Amino acid sequence: MMTFTEFSSRLAMGQMKNTGAVDKSVLGEINPDYIKTILSLTNQGLVDLSTKFPLVTAMLDLTFIKGQQLYPLVSVGVGSYLEVVDSVTFVETDFVKVLDVIAEDGRTHAHDTNGHIMTPNFNSLRFSTDSMLMLDPKVRIRYQSKHLPIVETDTINLPPNLETALQLFVASLYFSHMNGAEHTAKGDAYFATYLRHIGEDEAKNNSSVSEVQEDTRFEDRGFV
Repeated sequence: MMTFTEFSSRLAMGQMKNTGAVDKSVLGEINPDYIKTILSLTNQGLVDLSTKFPLVTAMLDLTFIKGQQLYPLVSVGVGSYLEVVDSVTFVETDFVKVLDVIAEDGRTHAHDTNGHIMTPNFNSLRFSTDSMLMLDPKVRIRYQSKHLPIVETDTINLPPNLETALQLFVASLYFSHMNGAEHTAKGDAYFATYLRHIGEDEAKNNSSVSEVQEDTRFEDRGFV
């Protein structure tokens, strides 16, 4: 966990140290004229990371409606068949994907594996008649959400390994937005390093944010 000021200081002393964005009169500080730019790029990076990794999650309770098998996970459903959990505001445009479908007994049921619980698109669930009878009257949906925008006084809460990834992302966009082939090449190089970094993180689960699902396919088919 670090403040935005601490994060921008890392950039000033690292990837962006020899750029016009750094205040030459104060060691390790971004020039005040560039703070809004760096903040905007940081927010873009947080959205990118939270789309790739389940860094921000929330839950919805879904109550079945007789005769209805398809349930869009959208704002108009809240107050009808959807109910927010823990007073978290549901923002439809921040929804990324379904992570877990949890029965009232606490068991997690696999989706998109056996035809009983499917995601026809990223923000909807379709239940078979058998699954609705088994799970009735409702299930809890844990979903992945985009990171909310931060302001200058906010704290960035990321696993340590992804703090480095965020620095690489911001640096890549900063250089890519500058004129000149040299800057473009540097931006491309930082972005390639960013992609490699998060790829290794995902493969090795260095940030401990991989999804772990209990496999209930046999139970869902009635074998147990």
